[in-house]
Amino acid sequence: MIFRTSSCKLFFRAALRCFLPSLFFISPLGNPAMLRGQDRPAAEPSLICVDPLQKVFRDATDLPPAEPEARAAVGEYATIQFVFRSPMAVADLQASVSGDVPEAAVRCVGYVKVGRSYKGAPADVLKSADGTFPDPLLEDKAVAVAANQNQPIWITVPAKSPGVLQGKLTVRWNGGEIGRPFTVRVHNVKMNKPRLGITNWWFSDAERLSMLAGRKVEPFSDEYWKLIRQFADFMAQYRQNMVLISPLDLAQIGFKDEKFSFDFSRFDKTVQTFIDAGVIGRIEGGHIGGRSSGNWNSPFFVRVPEFSGGAMAFANKPATDAAARRFYAQYLPALAGHLAARGWDKIYYQHLADEPVNPNAASYRDIANLVREFAPGMRVIEATQTRALVGSVDAWVPILDHYHKDIAFFRERQKAGDEVWFYTCCGPTGQYANRFIELPLIKTRLLHWINFRYGATGYLHWGFNYWNPGSSPFAETTFQWPGGDQWIVYPKDGKLLSSIRLEAMRDGIGDHELLSMLAEKDSAAAQKLAAELILDFDRYDADIAHFRALRRQLLEALEK
Repeated sequence: MIFRTSSCKLFFRAALRCFLPSLFFISPLGNPAMLRGQDRPAAEPSLICVDPLQKVFRDATDLPPAEPEARAAVGEYATIQFVFRSPMAVADLQASVSGDVPEAAVRCVGYVKVGRSYKGAPADVLKSADGTFPDPLLEDKAVAVAANQNQPIWITVPAKSPGVLQGKLTVRWNGGEIGRPFTVRVHNVKMNKPRLGITNWWFSDAERLSMLAGRKVEPFSDEYWKLIRQFADFMAQYRQNMVLISPLDLAQIGFKDEKFSFDFSRFDKTVQTFIDAGVIGRIEGGHIGGRSSGNWNSPFFVRVPEFSGGAMAFANKPATDAAARRFYAQYLPALAGHLAARGWDKIYYQHLADEPVNPNAASYRDIANLVREFAPGMRVIEATQTRALVGSVDAWVPILDHYHKDIAFFRERQKAGDEVWFYTCCGPTGQYANRFIELPLIKTRLLHWINFRYGATGYLHWGFNYWNPGSSPFAETTFQWPGGDQWIVYPKDGKLLSSIRLEAMRDGIGDHELLSMLAEKDSAAAQKLAAELILDFDRYDADIAHFRALRRQLLEALEK
C-alpha cells in the first residue's frame, strides 16, 4: 500500500529544505553564510538550488531553496536547477559539472518576451515585471548576467543504472568561482519504453528550415535531409513516438491519359529517417482536406491536383465532387498498397480535416466515406470538437475541455474499440493545464498525469516549431496565439534548442509510464497517487513539495 506523507512529515521536510541550503551556503571566499538566499549580503555572489519545476524570474528575490538532490528511475533524466546571482554584472559566466556524472548536460536558462497575456488566464498565471519569462535552454559556452539578476543553470543527468551519483556544479567568471555539490539517486526501477502516444506537429517548410539553418535551404537538398534528421533525433530524445508526415504533399504526382501516377519516394525517405532515429511507433498522415473558407463552421473540402502548363496545383473541392472522387479513387488505393508493400500499413493513421465541429460534421463524414470506400482498413485519427463522427474516426483526439465535458461519451468510444487521446493548443484556457509560457511549469508536467488519471492513451499538440518567419523566437513569443503555443523548441546556429517546458513534458511522459507500471502491480495504488494531484480535469494540487513526495512514493513502490 502507498500512503500519503503525513502533514507533520511534510512540514518537517519543508523546514529542512528551507534551512539546509542556507546552512551549507558557502561564500566565494569560503566563509559560511548562515542566511537564507534573499537575505545574504549583497556584496557576495550566490548560488542556490531551486526546484526545476520553479520558474525563476530575473528579478525574483524570494526563491524557495531546495535540496540539491534529484531522484529518477533507470531510463529517465534527473534534473537539478541552481540559480546564480551577483551584485556586480558578470560578462562571462561559465558552468561545468564534475564527479560521477560525466554525461550530464549543463545549460543556462534563457529568457523570452511574452508581449501580452492571453484571454482567460487562470488565477495562478505567472506575472513578470519586465515581460520576460524563462524558457529556452541555451547551449552557449558563456552568458552575461546583469547585476542583481538571476541566472538559472539547468543540469540534466541521464539515469543509466541504480545507485547514488555525486556531482558538483562549478560556475566561473572573471574574478570569481563558486562550487556546489548535488546528488542524483537512481532507484532500482527500470522504466519501460513509454506507451503513451505523443505527437507534436512539426513544420518542415523552406521558411522554417531556413530559420533553423540560418540561411536559405532548398527543399530536398542534402542540407534539407540533414535538418530533417536533426528533427528526428531531437524528437526521439524527448520521447515523441508519432510524427506528422503528409504523403499527399510529398508525393510527386503525374497525370496522363486520364490516369494519375504517384511517386512516394520523398515520403518514404522522410518516414525512414524518423524510423532510423527511433521516433516512429506510428505514422500520422497529413490532412487531405480543410475548411472551404475562414469561417470556422464552413464545410470541408478535399485537395485535388490540377495541371496547367506542366505545373500542378491543388484545388479545393467537396468530397462528393466528381473530380474529387476520380482522384481519390486512384490516390487512396495507391497509398494503401504502397504502405502495405513497405510494411507500414499497420502503423499508419490518416488525418482528414482538422478540428471538425457540429456544423461541418456532415462534410467531414463525406471525406471519411471516401477513405472507407477506396482504402478500407485505413485508420483515421483526428483532433475533434464534435461527437457526430462515430464510424468516421478510429482515434479520437478531443481538446481537453471537450474531453472533460464528454468523458462518458469517450469512455463509450473506448469500449467500442476506438482510441481516445486529448490535445491542447490555444485552448483550453482558464484553470486547465496547458503548456503556455505564462503557466506554472508543473501544469505542463501534469498534462500526462491527466492522461493516466482518465485513461487517454495519447497527447497531441500542433506547435512544435511554428516560428514566425522574419521574427526571432527569442524576441517575442506572442502573435496570434498565447506565448509558447506556437513552439516549444528554438532555432539557434543550426541547432534545435530545448525548453524547460519540453523537459517537463518529457519527464511527465516518464511519470505516465511509471504510473502505468505501478498500475500493472497495484491499480488502486497508482490511481490513488494520480488522484492526489489530478483532483479533476481542471483542478490540480500544484504544490511542488507534494509532487516530489508523491514521485518518491511512486519510485519506492516500484522498487518493492
